[in-house]
Amino acid sequence: MEKTLPSLNSYFIQENKPILICDADEVIFDFMHDFLLFLEKNQLFFNWDSYALTGNIIRKNNTALNEDEVRKLIFFFFKSHTLNMKLVNGAKNSLHKISKKFNIIILSNIPFEFYELRKSALDKNGLKFPFFANRGEKGTTSSIISNLHNNQTWFIDDSPSQVSSVRKKDINIKTILFIENNKLAKLVKNKEDCDFYSTNWKKNEKILFDKVENE
Repeated sequence: MEKTLPSLNSYFIQENKPILICDADEVIFDFMHDFLLFLEKNQLFFNWDSYALTGNIIRKNNTALNEDEVRKLIFFFFKSHTLNMKLVNGAKNSLHKISKKFNIIILSNIPFEFYELRKSALDKNGLKFPFFANRGEKGTTSSIISNLHNNQTWFIDDSPSQVSSVRKKDINIKTILFIENNKLAKLVKNKEDCDFYSTNWKKNEKILFDKVENE
């Protein structure tokens, strides 16, 4: 089973620039904003009990959707909302600034079925960077990308588990745990399993540019 769509030999980078592997949902696209509205329209709500979807999507009778129900709901959400999700504050401007000094590669765990919708959404917002859909943990894919080139590689994601997977797989990749959503940030118990922690795109810029200038 392929881990990415498309395969990892289908992109071009400038070899004189470092690489930034960037998540999409909650990093570029404001997933929770659109998802909460979607839940409300479907007579559901999110109870903010943990940093996970399963167990937190609740019916009006206070029962939680099970894992299979959540999977189907997320599938329908991506099918109907991927093309028109709003962007995280500052994401577009910051990514364009960062792209002057970094090769940006977008790596998202969106279901492969919606790869083209997500690519269209990125293009529509002027974010025409190499984009790959990924299955499962991102440590393996990020390490492969890093090892294909001699460039310093960075990884930015809102998921503590994905950041951890990258750190475990490849100690040479620098990581940023980026959580712009205040409610989600309060649910993360361990903010130390990363090289840097950030809550806004201006800080992401500073982290990346400071490190490049000092190396």
